[in-house]
Amino acid sequence: MIEVSKEMSAAEIENMVMAMDMVQKWLEGKAPKKIIIVPDRMINIVV
Repeated sequence: MIEVSKEMSAAEIENMVMAMDMVQKWLEGKAPKKIIIVPDRMINIVV
């Protein structure tokens, strides 16, 4: 689980999440097809 500020833009959140080691492990060098950000709820990464 991560916590982000409400003032962060979607692009800032996306950059922060994509830089996380845990996310890179699951991507295995693949590029995400889509990143879904639901404000105040969750972030989904579609591979």
